[in-house]
Amino acid sequence: MKYRLLIILLAAFTVALQAKKTSNGFAIVIDSASYQQAENEVKRYAESIEADGLKTYLIIDRWFHPDSIKQELKRLYHVKKNPIEGAVLIGDIPIVMVRDAQHLTSAFKMNQKRDWQQSSVASDRFYDDFDLSFDFLRQDSLKPLFFYYSLRPDSKQTIRSDIYTARIKPLEKGKKDKYAQLRDYLTKVVDVKTKEKNNIIDNLSVARGYGYNSESKVAWSGEQLALKEQFPTLFNPESYVKFMDFDSYWPMKPYWMNEILRPDLDIMLFHHHGSNDRQYVNGYKSGSDTNTSIENIKIYLRSKVSSAVKKGKDKEETIAYYTNLLDVPRAWCEEAFDPVLMEKDSVMNASLEISVDDILAISPNARFVMFDACYNGSFYEDEYIAGAYLFNNGKTVVTQANTVNTIQDKWPDKFLGLLDHGLRIGQWGKYTHFLETHILGDPTFRFAKNSAGDFDINDALTIHRNDNRFWRKALASPDVDIQAMALQMLYENNDPGISDLLRKSYFESFDMIVRLQSLMLLSRLNNDAFVEVLAAAATDSYELTKRYTLDFIGKNGSEELLPAVARAILNDNTSKRINFKISSAYRMLNLDKLEAELLNQSENRPLYAREMLDNTLKSIRSANQSKKRDIPSISDKSISVSKRASEISRFRNHPASDEADILLSVLADRTDDPELRTAAVEALGWYNYSYHKEYIIGQLQQLVSTESNETVLSEIKKSINRLSGQ
Repeated sequence: MKYRLLIILLAAFTVALQAKKTSNGFAIVIDSASYQQAENEVKRYAESIEADGLKTYLIIDRWFHPDSIKQELKRLYHVKKNPIEGAVLIGDIPIVMVRDAQHLTSAFKMNQKRDWQQSSVASDRFYDDFDLSFDFLRQDSLKPLFFYYSLRPDSKQTIRSDIYTARIKPLEKGKKDKYAQLRDYLTKVVDVKTKEKNNIIDNLSVARGYGYNSESKVAWSGEQLALKEQFPTLFNPESYVKFMDFDSYWPMKPYWMNEILRPDLDIMLFHHHGSNDRQYVNGYKSGSDTNTSIENIKIYLRSKVSSAVKKGKDKEETIAYYTNLLDVPRAWCEEAFDPVLMEKDSVMNASLEISVDDILAISPNARFVMFDACYNGSFYEDEYIAGAYLFNNGKTVVTQANTVNTIQDKWPDKFLGLLDHGLRIGQWGKYTHFLETHILGDPTFRFAKNSAGDFDINDALTIHRNDNRFWRKALASPDVDIQAMALQMLYENNDPGISDLLRKSYFESFDMIVRLQSLMLLSRLNNDAFVEVLAAAATDSYELTKRYTLDFIGKNGSEELLPAVARAILNDNTSKRINFKISSAYRMLNLDKLEAELLNQSENRPLYAREMLDNTLKSIRSANQSKKRDIPSISDKSISVSKRASEISRFRNHPASDEADILLSVLADRTDDPELRTAAVEALGWYNYSYHKEYIIGQLQQLVSTESNETVLSEIKKSINRLSGQ
């Protein structure tokens, strides 16, 4: 194979490896040291990508700055012949730490006054979404790989990546040095892709950890029904699908580890809590018998007492505190210093979680692993869970994981069924990620197509990406995820009839996936059709659709939707996560009218017991009192700025539509604290689902020409763009 030098830049040089019969390209970006250490493996990896029909560009980074790399990727995306559809960042490629863009994450809302390494989000959206504009702030003095950037007010404020990206970032603390890890990983990828070209998805496992989605059985069963729609052949005799809940056994860790080792496992989906180096599987052993209850209390006390003393607290005072607090024997607290019990607790705690070291001690075989968990994809750390699966023996070649915390109430399996059509993992990730979500490993990896017909999903999302006529025809596909993707592309391409189409799709589709996709896209339009569908979707058969609906209803705030909330309270009171969403919405609704509606609907309803209803009414009244007490404090200048700021920050999670004027009044008062005014307008940027959204935009636009404080003005412009969907 011949290498032809195309261009030498300040930041990098690029060479092209010619693939046969291809229309798209793919970029391999690698630092010079890693390339020197793994040149042969990189070339073989590039050949494997070309064998799959992508022209490969090799970019060797020598300037070490994110802007230079982004400009080269952007250039390759716009070339007329063989434009890139994606890129992989190998080795020590600069890590962009994004600031002032928490609205692009699913859940991350840390105070940015905290340490920058903690309060910034490591994100490769910098490299793959060319419409996101940033201001460079500085390079980290302690971690030179970190480059801090701020999202500009005049930037697009939504994610719509132009290409897909992935990281191949070896562990700094792995079984071997990072260059040996890289060589071994690339060799593994080529081996798996070469030997398993015809491997279809016929083995899939799903595991759920404790505390995830309130441990709701309804949510858990809903996902299983949805996966059957997305992967119909998986439920046939020739295939194997498995669901493992955390409480099936205690501890569940050995069963998860065994599953990871299965040689024939294609996909492993994890839903659990996590950290950069841990997958949290179980909590303490559950049980109603006396011995289990007593033992759990003892374990809790030993943990609390020991931890407090290690932090410097007086031993005797700590023992006395917990003895009195829980009214337990002093001896139970003193056990914290028993060497035998300390060792026993250590072993027990290790059995409740999977660590990086645990994974490095085995050979994971699931080809693709999804970590629906916080921090498991923290490739900026010396060690991270997703990396332990990749830079290891076995057959795991690609993962999806998050660099910071992530919301539980999301659609983690969105478009997943397209993998059954041979979709590249990178393309799947491109349409599912938040700021924190990343593909780690080879993004060009794909399973063999397991569907009839000549529909090529990879060509559809590249060659036909902007062809609305093509996607209108795709709506006739019997496959739910192809229909869902067709709706996605028609929305992105601004199809003139998209609102009516989404409304029609929701009300006429028999498929849960299509209805949910229609709802999600309508939420971005936030029009009359959205409100109409919300009223109906509160009783949808799919739990996740109902969960999203009740979240949207709270954030929309329209009183037209209160009857739907009341019905959900009466009909879905055994669904834990639905109840959680309803109670979370209280602060955003007119609670006087909700209480009246609930009483009206329950008046002639036969009830065996009223306890649930009475408890709900009690919660509504309590939330109402709290709301009426707290809201006025926002504009009360006799209260400290810090307390007022704390109250304003609550609107980021609970943007109450009927209280928007209070935030606007703080913003409009130029005698008020500038930092508080900035917080108020930033909070208004979270009103994108509100029925008052257009009103808020209008009020903010009136302030643009008169605001003199540059920081406040900058945030006003950003919030306008956020609310406008820009």
